[in-house]
Amino acid sequence: MVAMLVFYSRNRLFLNSLRRGGGRLTIVAMLLSLGLSSLFSSQAFAQGEPAEDFLKRLRAAGYFDTALAYLDRLDQYPGVDPSLKDAVALEKAQTYIEAGVNARSATDRDQFFVDAESAIAEFLKNDSHPRVPEARLQLGKLQLVRANTLMMLNPDDAKKTAARESYISAAKTFDAIIENLRGKLKEMQGEKINADENPKLAEQRSQYRADFLEAKLNAGDARRLAATTYADPGKEGKTLLEEAIVHFKDLADNYDGYVTGAIAILHLGQTQKMLGQTEAALDSFLRMLEQPDADPLRESRFIATSGLTQIWLEKSPPEYAPAIERGQGLVDSLRPNERRTPAALQLKLDLAKAYLAKTKDTKDQKKPDLKRAETSGRQLLIEIEKFPGEHAEESAKLLAELGIDTSSPAELPKAEDPENLEEAFASARELFQLGEELRQAFTLLAEQKSDDPDRKKQLEDLEKQLNDTRYLAIETLRRGVTMIGRGADHETLNQAKHFYAVLLYQVGHYRDAAVVGGSLARTAPGTDVGLKGGLVALSSLQKLLAEVPQDQNVNLVSQLTAVGDFLTKTWPDDPQAAAAQGILIRLALQKDEWDQAKTLVAKMPAGPERASFERLMGQLLWNQSILARQAKNDDLANQLLGDSQAELTKGLAGITAGLIEAEGLHAALVLAKVYLRQGDDAKALATLDHETYGPVKLIAKVDEKDEAFRGDIFATELTTIVQRMTSDGSDPDALLKRATGAMDKLRKSYSGEEGQKRLTSIYISMAQSLKEELKTAPDAKKEKLIDAFRIFLSQIAETSKDPATLQWIVQTLVQLGEAAMSPTDGKASGRAKELLETSVTTYQQLVAQNPDVSLAVQFQLARAHRLLGQYKDSLDVLEKILLEKPTMLDAQVEAATAYEKWAGDLPDKFAPRAYQTALNGGRPGPNKQNTIWGWGKISKLTNGKEQFSEIFYDARYHIALSRFLWGRRAKDNSIMKRAETDITQVEGIYPELGGKEQRAKFDSLLRQIQKEIGVTVTGLSPLAPAS
Repeated sequence: MVAMLVFYSRNRLFLNSLRRGGGRLTIVAMLLSLGLSSLFSSQAFAQGEPAEDFLKRLRAAGYFDTALAYLDRLDQYPGVDPSLKDAVALEKAQTYIEAGVNARSATDRDQFFVDAESAIAEFLKNDSHPRVPEARLQLGKLQLVRANTLMMLNPDDAKKTAARESYISAAKTFDAIIENLRGKLKEMQGEKINADENPKLAEQRSQYRADFLEAKLNAGDARRLAATTYADPGKEGKTLLEEAIVHFKDLADNYDGYVTGAIAILHLGQTQKMLGQTEAALDSFLRMLEQPDADPLRESRFIATSGLTQIWLEKSPPEYAPAIERGQGLVDSLRPNERRTPAALQLKLDLAKAYLAKTKDTKDQKKPDLKRAETSGRQLLIEIEKFPGEHAEESAKLLAELGIDTSSPAELPKAEDPENLEEAFASARELFQLGEELRQAFTLLAEQKSDDPDRKKQLEDLEKQLNDTRYLAIETLRRGVTMIGRGADHETLNQAKHFYAVLLYQVGHYRDAAVVGGSLARTAPGTDVGLKGGLVALSSLQKLLAEVPQDQNVNLVSQLTAVGDFLTKTWPDDPQAAAAQGILIRLALQKDEWDQAKTLVAKMPAGPERASFERLMGQLLWNQSILARQAKNDDLANQLLGDSQAELTKGLAGITAGLIEAEGLHAALVLAKVYLRQGDDAKALATLDHETYGPVKLIAKVDEKDEAFRGDIFATELTTIVQRMTSDGSDPDALLKRATGAMDKLRKSYSGEEGQKRLTSIYISMAQSLKEELKTAPDAKKEKLIDAFRIFLSQIAETSKDPATLQWIVQTLVQLGEAAMSPTDGKASGRAKELLETSVTTYQQLVAQNPDVSLAVQFQLARAHRLLGQYKDSLDVLEKILLEKPTMLDAQVEAATAYEKWAGDLPDKFAPRAYQTALNGGRPGPNKQNTIWGWGKISKLTNGKEQFSEIFYDARYHIALSRFLWGRRAKDNSIMKRAETDITQVEGIYPELGGKEQRAKFDSLLRQIQKEIGVTVTGLSPLAPAS
């Protein structure tokens, strides 16, 4: 038993660390903690919100299915950090593990762990990924956990064999990690890393070292635990134990200044004890106890003391004195949260054995000492026996030897008629307390998660006793509340009603609990017990809502609304009552009933609670506006934007100066983005700089470790300032200076290789935001915006050598250059040409300093070449990109577009070949397959995939367009007729043709083709009226 305790303890810590959160929250309650988007929207990340943080919070809230679905669609969301996209398999593994930890059945848990292991194995196929060490460590831990579950509760030979195989697999995994990290650490050793100059690299080195030490400890653990699967571990598992000792000795001798090294001392002692090396094990256990009494080593100290006690008691005669001295001192020092841990209970059991050994020493001990020893041992055993587990069984046997029978269940109080209300209340309180003790025992036994029949019977017995106790208390109170005399104590009556409501809730009689609790609230208004009754009623109605179908819960909703309104009106200043109104608001938000939610928020009394809901509403409405814009419903998007601005303004006004928290700063940042979208850069800047809630003004309140939020603040500040430069009456020089400072702050927010990746991701989001802004800005505003960015970017490009910044400049210049072109321009000219040529020059400057340029920036270079009419250069870049990543769909579309545009510039004799290549692809790769797919293959591979529907219809349009242009240049009507068929065939299958705008393009092209080939011009068939 003791040999497994350290692993159980460390394994539990591992599982707890994987949970990263508490119990399930309602969707909107989780949104409150996030302070940002709705669960299923991508828009938050398009604005630079941290997708990784969002994913962690999904898991922390227990939304594992949602997290997995989100990961499956991750590549559809703009602005997501590429490093996260590359680690989807690892993030899925993390999700499966946390789901397994929270699973209620052994079958579900095992399946989740199997899925997790498969996901990690999939991730490890890319052995160049920087998170490979983390994944391998996770895989090894997972293999340990799976083996450990097989060894719980009297495993048979088959389970022991399976567990042994899993432990050995884990050992091999950890061995590979050790060798990999040893090489990395050796490389870093020669680099003389300065933590002040390169904190990220120094942090990475520390992480590698910590992972290295943990891998060594786990490698030894896996072997030691594999040996325990044999009937005679010391003999049959000798080789495994000796290999384990090598790892433990290395850690204990060379790294005892680390927690991992100190724990290794304990494991060394346990392994030596299994090999029969008693004196060496004693030395190791004593050495463990000489370590500092630090929190991470507390359980190890308990286990080491147990190990010492067992060795001392195995001697002849037993050396109980040092065991009692050591053990009692440690038991006396147990903290409340430690008293029920397996290690503490095992220590108490071993200490009890030491006291019982003392009782048998009749030669050297006096009778009073023997009696005291028996009493001490008996008290420890009785205390241990209350808690389920192997120690409980052993303590029961020892108590039986002392003549104490613990097998008979405690007799429940009899249900007798009370004399009066006071007696009924007193009896019910006793029963309630007994019920709580039974509930705790049931919970502890249930947590063991075993299919053992005896445990199942124990659980059934405990559950029956618990229910009997509760129903007995309910019946006692039911009788008592009918015995109300003329001089009855109303305080006692109300307390009894409260207990009555709580007990009804506990046994699942929610309707009765709602009635009793609601009655108490109305008969005792303004009192503490009345509020408690109302809250029980509210909770009961919520439970009923979860059970009743939505189309049948109208009456329940009205009852819940009535109770909530009564609580908020009767206890207007009580935060618990305000929370009642919050439940109604969350219910409305879950149903997307925005008007109802706004009405409920408006009914709340003015104060912090109402302001927080207004801020939440504002952020959710902002997210909804982005969804509407993505769906090309601009009218709705603008309406939602206005509603968002109104709610955020009210919510932020409710913040008291000096009391701002992270949630308020998030809301203020969203308000600044709202103003930017509305074109009001002056208000956006004023919001960022606001004395009470401005995130730029109060940047010192933002945790320095929260790089994502800090980066989003500085990125928004930068965008706002540059837009402000386009406004009349502004000071361009001052704003240019501040923009340069904001850029510098943004760069400094991220350091190291990982930081550069995050910075690049933010820059991509900024470029995307600029592109969207340029699409919707009026011509006059667009002209000024282009000029402002051009001036700013030119200054930055002249002075910056930062790779991420230069990459952003390249992307932004391409966006600006494209925006400066009119829709009819074939090639860029004038200012657009100047901007695009500058982007190419900046790219060359970037490559000269750092050849490792992301594919996204290479893609922008290819677009710049294509817009400049440099088609071969564009295709050369795209070919390089697609050889590395053939499935980069944007690049495939750009390549087909380049061939199509190039064909229009070529002489007639060469043009048909170029159009053919645009349709069918070109540039064969090493596998003899076309590296560039062409419109045909793009159409084929995107057909039927909803997330790529826009690309599919665009590809179908260009198939017809390229074929028509080819036939017209070749003066071949048969080719142009095929272009007509291209359109009519896809129309027959998909009459909507991707929506109103895309359908209009198809119709216009079809009419042009029909006119060219000399047939009646009819265009597309009219759409059938909607049913």
